[in-house]
Amino acid sequence: MRTLFVSLLAFVAFAADPVVLNRDGAWCWFQDERVLVEGNQLYVTSISSKGDVQVNTWDLATGAVRVFTLIDKFQIDDHNVPALLLRADGHVMAFWTTHGGVSGQQKMYVRVTTRPRDTTAWDPIQTFDFGSPHGFSYANPFQLSAENGRLYFFWRAIDFNPTWSRSDDNGLTWRTAANHIYFQKGDRPYVKYASNGRDTIHFAYTDGHPDRPLFNNSLYHAYLRNGTLHRSDGTAIRKLEEGPVQVAEGTRIYDGRLSLKGEAWVWDLHLDPQGNPLVAYTSHIHSGDIRYRYARWNGTAWEDGEIAHAGRRLYQSQEYYAGGIALDPDDLNTVYLSANVHPVSGEPAASGHFEIWKGTRAGGKWSFVSLTPGTTVDNLRPIVPAGHPAPRNSAGAFVLWYRGEYRTYTDWSTEVVALR
Repeated sequence: MRTLFVSLLAFVAFAADPVVLNRDGAWCWFQDERVLVEGNQLYVTSISSKGDVQVNTWDLATGAVRVFTLIDKFQIDDHNVPALLLRADGHVMAFWTTHGGVSGQQKMYVRVTTRPRDTTAWDPIQTFDFGSPHGFSYANPFQLSAENGRLYFFWRAIDFNPTWSRSDDNGLTWRTAANHIYFQKGDRPYVKYASNGRDTIHFAYTDGHPDRPLFNNSLYHAYLRNGTLHRSDGTAIRKLEEGPVQVAEGTRIYDGRLSLKGEAWVWDLHLDPQGNPLVAYTSHIHSGDIRYRYARWNGTAWEDGEIAHAGRRLYQSQEYYAGGIALDPDDLNTVYLSANVHPVSGEPAASGHFEIWKGTRAGGKWSFVSLTPGTTVDNLRPIVPAGHPAPRNSAGAFVLWYRGEYRTYTDWSTEVVALR
């Protein structure tokens, strides 16, 4: 493993008025895609403080915004935000579930648009248990053109470990569930996924939740291609049908057992134009000192290093909740992050709140600009869609996030906004 050496330049501030896409919405970060751009339409999912599971559509040409409620008064939990899949036939699929599987609701909920590329009308709700009775969380659907349009679906279920299924009929029926990554029963790897949409799906994952006392979270990578699970360098591990990757069989990107920077938690994963993965993640020195890190596979090795201070945890009962970091999939030298400190110095932000910062890498150096200076509320969990239009603001930023008061993952007063 190589270290990604960077120096951090001074920061500047930028202010602009974002567009409000939903007056009541939030999300977790382990479901993708939560935001899609298709032509002039941007679709982003959220869940309201009342439990309404929603798809927000923003017309990028006219500026019109509309909200469609997939199901109302669902379990109030930001983990229940939907993931979207734009199928090859143009229909949009939305997948969501309760967090951990409420008794009697241990199933995945699915809706499909009635017409291609039209989120104003959806077919009735379908539900699937995939042959797994375990608690469900974190929907991640993909479609691979090289496998005749086969749908792959990943979520957390069996033994609380990452689980997969697939469909060869556009989601009408699904294969019986099985694990594709496994640590140990009850200790759950957290995973981010990315696909080229053709023949490969990548996984960046941890041993488990960083609050577990029995191990120190490291960060790993593996990928699926042609039915086989591989390490980063292409070494085959086993056929997917033969069983899951045991956590340590993947390629270790960051060693949480040895690093003085603390345990890892994964935040974002995307592929560069050559198909190489890049990962944004956090390391946790303690609850008041979280760091953002950036790792890229250069074709032969992982280059990995710290890029910014993240500040403190969001609230006491979740020691490892940072403000959030996202890669720009259209420019992987750009990140967006939420911090209540200056990314460079770690000094408390003058606003006293979590601000959204744009970070840009040039010549091995990172520079940062605050997009929300002087904010009077917290700004959290940025996300950037692939294929977004060119930004129209002087900061050159295209990013979505939510802002307001986020008290816990079951209690928030926030709105979804976007800057373009």
